[in-house]
Amino acid sequence: MIIVTGGAGFIGSNLIWGLNQIGIEDILVVDNLSQADKHRNLNSLKIADFLDKEDFLAELPKLENLQTIFHQGACSSTTETDGR
Repeated sequence: MIIVTGGAGFIGSNLIWGLNQIGIEDILVVDNLSQADKHRNLNSLKIADFLDKEDFLAELPKLENLQTIFHQGACSSTTETDGR
């Protein structure tokens, strides 16, 4: 399994698209899924599952066959101050 944090965002979803192009579909997407419009970036992608970022750390030890984590998650707001 490959985990992509921030997978519903622009960069993360394009990374998943690239992984799909080489036949990788066992992908867990981790993102802030409280915004419904983020789901549209995942509509055409092949993933195993998605998980809200708030549940990620609790679920991480339970995941099996973990190969790689691509950490693309970040706050993309330019109005946020450091440390938020």
